[in-house]
Amino acid sequence: MEPRKTTPLHASVSRRRALAIATTGTAGLLGAALIGCSAGSKAPAPAESKAAAPSAAAAPETPKRGGTLRYSVDQNPDSLNPYLGLGGGATAGAFHQNVYSTMFAFEPGFKQAASGKVIGDAATSWEQPDPLTVIVRLNPKAKFDQRAPLNGRALNAEDVVQTWKLYLATPTQATGLSNKANPDAPVTSIEAVDASTVRIRLAASDATALSRLGGALRILPAEGIAGQIDLAKEMRGTGAFMLDSYHPGVSLKFKRNPDWFGGPDKPYVDAIENPIISAQAQLDVQFRARKLQWSSVANENIPQFAKDLPGTEIAVGTPNTRSPLISPSFSPGQPWHDIRVRRAVSMAIDRDTLADVLFNPRQFDALGVKLNVFWNAPLSGGYGAFWLDPKSPKFGPASAYLTHNVAESTKMLAAAGYTSAKPLEFDLLYPGTTYGTDWPTRAETLQSMLKQAGVKMNAVSIDYATEYVPKIFRGKTLFKGRNVDAAAHLVSGGGSSDALLYYLNFYTAKAASTATGTEFPEFEEMIRKQMPVTEFNARVEGVHNLSRYAVDNMLVVPAGPYTEFIDLVWKDLRGPQEWNPWSPSIRFGISYISLLFQNYWFRNQM
Repeated sequence: MEPRKTTPLHASVSRRRALAIATTGTAGLLGAALIGCSAGSKAPAPAESKAAAPSAAAAPETPKRGGTLRYSVDQNPDSLNPYLGLGGGATAGAFHQNVYSTMFAFEPGFKQAASGKVIGDAATSWEQPDPLTVIVRLNPKAKFDQRAPLNGRALNAEDVVQTWKLYLATPTQATGLSNKANPDAPVTSIEAVDASTVRIRLAASDATALSRLGGALRILPAEGIAGQIDLAKEMRGTGAFMLDSYHPGVSLKFKRNPDWFGGPDKPYVDAIENPIISAQAQLDVQFRARKLQWSSVANENIPQFAKDLPGTEIAVGTPNTRSPLISPSFSPGQPWHDIRVRRAVSMAIDRDTLADVLFNPRQFDALGVKLNVFWNAPLSGGYGAFWLDPKSPKFGPASAYLTHNVAESTKMLAAAGYTSAKPLEFDLLYPGTTYGTDWPTRAETLQSMLKQAGVKMNAVSIDYATEYVPKIFRGKTLFKGRNVDAAAHLVSGGGSSDALLYYLNFYTAKAASTATGTEFPEFEEMIRKQMPVTEFNARVEGVHNLSRYAVDNMLVVPAGPYTEFIDLVWKDLRGPQEWNPWSPSIRFGISYISLLFQNYWFRNQM
């Protein structure tokens, strides 16, 4: 998965909080948080995190028709065409989701966490007559708009086939599904059986196949692919909304599709407007004026805004599926080949304090909102039942390697040959603020924590496009530092549509963005043995075993605790505080693989 830029709005720490931390001094902040936990003291047993707790349920209400959804974005989409640009990212993906149907999507959770269940979007049904074949029947009610040359015609199998061919011709995306482009991808061919039926052939039995199809293949009209429509300037799909206008640098506007196959009642709203705003001060003004309805207020401002604006409510969602990691270099001569070094660095990290620095969850206690801290292990807490809480006894003894214990960390380093006279030194490379404005703070906080164990970590910011992506992120774990040869990088650990797919995408040797290279072939074999498993509970247990092994052997160093997503929402809007997407990664109440906006509605129009 291509690492994507997160916006200042979506970053875990806003500019103001980051400045406050810098002013206080990271070491001072950590010192206050770690009083009573000296290097020689035994760390207390961590408390088990409870399941993610979305907003409390209320009495059922009857949705009303009308109104306009308004949330901001901070940049133009890479392209209106899902198969151009850098793949769109989550922001553009939400725009594409408005207009373009996929065969499959992920069921959102209503007042509970989403399960990860695959449901039909443009597909009404599907069957698997054998492990290598999926037969998909398209919804006969799915129609394009009335404008020429489509003239309201029905979606058909040829649209899917031509979209597949375009997908194959898109190198930045083809590796996600095409077995020809990537031997770990599942699909060998997609062909039309008849006008409303598609046959998908798989290279091998693969439980992740439908999950991958759920977010990747947005169906375009064959006429557009043939050049009769300029799909870089127009969006012409069968989704719940139609593009009304796009003014780069100003806004995107969508209007309700009256002929959407999921109607006639849905979508409830008449339109969606997305002003393009990057300045937090302007977002604050627009939200206070009720011109933006959610996904606008920086986390540290939510308590004050909630007091100032009685028509708002705090909404709690589920955790992020991104999984930040200290990802080591395994080039020859690197210290990371020694498991003791990897474990020692992990045990020097106080993950709960890191969460306090990044999210300040206790600021919401006085408002009656209790946020939990979820440790990635390395899978994120956003994967529901597939996440195994390392604070739980079920995780087993490997959880000790995620528990803060400076004394044990120091002993391990000494056993590996690193002492105060000869400390472990390495460069932690990261792409500036590309992953978020909090990324320098993350690096500096980790630097301060590792220093307590005698580790000299140099935080080194490098250019995202020219250095980080080609040389580090896609460097197959074979890279060196800038100040010293020893190196690792701080990666965002992009979310995947399936928990097993997360491991396949980041922990196998041929993966474009592998975090382990060829260092752990036995783990790769464990992943591949899980690919054909389809029974849900067996899949969950298989992923749990992968997580236990990954932590026990510290393949990477998990460095990304999260809390649940939280936001301030105007009460007249019903939706973001009630519907939870599968695999949330960047924005609250916004998704590019779960169908959300058609469920949103207004008590009173804004």
